[in-house]
Amino acid sequence: MTDTTAHAAGKAPAVAHVRHGEHVDTIESVDAVFREQRKLSFTYGAIFFAVTLAIPAASVWWEDWYAKPIWGGFTANYLFVSLFYYVFLWVMAWTYSKQADKLDEKLARMAEEIAARSLGEKEA
Repeated sequence: MTDTTAHAAGKAPAVAHVRHGEHVDTIESVDAVFREQRKLSFTYGAIFFAVTLAIPAASVWWEDWYAKPIWGGFTANYLFVSLFYYVFLWVMAWTYSKQADKLDEKLARMAEEIAARSLGEKEA
């Protein structure tokens, strides 16, 4: 439900918000969370593409990367792609998940602050 009281009176609303039970979202809070989520997603996406593209690039520039066995016949390229790359992906997914959870907690705190402020304005 949106705040339509100001619209009914022909005025622009002072603070547009949406209430979902106890949860209140404003345009500013949703925009702030989306900006941080976008920054987080682009950062992790850039790291993912940089590491993924570095694997074939290393094969082009360093012959030792794909041609010189380093352990039991495995080359550095094969060892990285078969083992370390999956560890990298798991760590990246785990840290991204933790960062996204922090953003959700931030949104919940912002909603509580907005709800408390709204209740204070109604009582005044």
